[in-house]
Amino acid sequence: MSRYKDTIVKIDKETGNRVYGVTLYPPIPVQDGDQFIYPTDGDRFENVAQRYYGDSTLWWIIAEANKLRNGGFALDPTVEIRVPGNIQPILQEFRKINEEFLNR
Repeated sequence: MSRYKDTIVKIDKETGNRVYGVTLYPPIPVQDGDQFIYPTDGDRFENVAQRYYGDSTLWWIIAEANKLRNGGFALDPTVEIRVPGNIQPILQEFRKINEEFLNR
């Protein structure tokens, strides 16, 4: 699976060219089902997403929940991170806010 499977791409109807959109991410407030963990040495967002969600492509949920948008994927094992528990509403909101680009 590609970590970029949710990148928004469409074909321009007039030119036939690919058009890439900016991916928007919803805010992810703290909820009761969230877990707070210390990553193990060598962990990356993808590893944690695979461990907790069974899908490494959902790495962006953990990154966004922790406001870790610096471009790095390696996690510091001395820094506690939040792993959102109930991700279905997050995924629904993600699809909703990004559908506008696809429908233009």
